Amino acid sequence: MTELLFQTDSYIKEFEAEIIAVEEDAVILDKTAFSYRGGGLQSDTGVLTTSQSQNYNVKEVIFSKGKVLHLLLPPPSSSLLGEKVKCKIDWENRYSQMKMHTALHSISSLLYKKYNSVVTGGNITPEKSRVDFEIDHLRQDRVQEIEEEMKRIIEEGYDVSISFMEREEALKDPDLIRTKVNLIPESVKIIRIVEIKDVDKQADGGVHVANTKEIGVFKPLKSENRGKNNKRLYFTIE
Repeated sequence: MTELLFQTDSYIKEFEAEIIAVEEDAVILDKTAFSYRGGGLQSDTGVLTTSQSQNYNVKEVIFSKGKVLHLLLPPPSSSLLGEKVKCKIDWENRYSQMKMHTALHSISSLLYKKYNSVVTGGNITPEKSRVDFEIDHLRQDRVQEIEEEMKRIIEEGYDVSISFMEREEALKDPDLIRTKVNLIPESVKIIRIVEIKDVDKQADGGVHVANTKEIGVFKPLKSENRGKNNKRLYFTIE
């Protein structure tokens, strides 16, 4: 089992770990601050350096069958088993995704509270992101309302905190599962809760900034009609 350092501290840029398994082109670490792909987030990338100063590029991190796999280039050999490695995250990309992710949570809360709209999908990259949601229309007046409310949330600087809750208790609160479909596997017994004080509180496993002021300048890019009552909003952070 890999200890997920990023789920308690999104600001870890470098750490040391031990390789506890080698599987084809990937290694498993005893602990990791590399966040894996999922929930609309891209995975972290970065570098692993061995005690012999050999560098391996972490090209992607995925969660599969209960394992956190760090896909490396060049591919690792079995000789790396038990190796202590120094790990460095590509911080520019990570921090951009943190800001985008906290912005997306803020948007989803706004949509839920103001329009009773739930998120049906989303995708986050360091450059731009999108959110899909159920709503009857997304004309310019509503896009402007979202932009103005996001500006307020960012300027007022709300703290973002992490907590953990038993699954049974978490599922009693319908507001904690803000997506159209509950994507949390049945095997997950402890639910991670991300709270933006006075703005949003929901179950989530990804990385976030510590305060909404860090988000920067929110810019809606365009909106699309994805079918009856299903709309898409693209946005970026400057």
